[in-house]
Amino acid sequence: MAASTVEHSADASGYGLRMWQYALWGLAGAAMNRALVLLEASQHAKGWPWREPYGPGAGPYWIATLLHFIIATVVTAAAAQAGYIPNALVAVGIGAAAPIAVKKVAGYTLGLLPGAQDEAKGGDDARRT
Repeated sequence: MAASTVEHSADASGYGLRMWQYALWGLAGAAMNRALVLLEASQHAKGWPWREPYGPGAGPYWIATLLHFIIATVVTAAAAQAGYIPNALVAVGIGAAAPIAVKKVAGYTLGLLPGAQDEAKGGDDARRT
C-alpha cells in the first residue's frame, strides 16, 4: 500500500487558527500591554493616571486605549492573513507590540514626506529663505 501525501490546511487539521481568532489573540496582547502601562502609570501618579490635574481625564485615556486595541487587532489580522503567524503566542506578541511598531513606522513615513522637515523647523518661513 503506497503512502499517500495528504495536504492539511490550517483550518482542516485543527492545529491552526482562523484569521479572526489570531486577531482576538492580538487584541489580548494589546490588553496585556495596556494593563502594564496602566500599572506603571498608576505607580508614578500615586493613583488613577487619568485623574486631573495630573492626567488628561478619563475620556482621552479611554479613547487612546480603544485606538491601541484597534491598531493591534488590525495589524494582527493582517499578519495572520499574510501567513506570518504560526501560533497564538506569536499573535499575542504581535498584538502587544503593534501600537509601538505602527507609531515608529508612521514617524519614519512622516519624515520622508516632502516639506515635513521644513514645517518642523518653522513652517512657511523656512521655505522662503
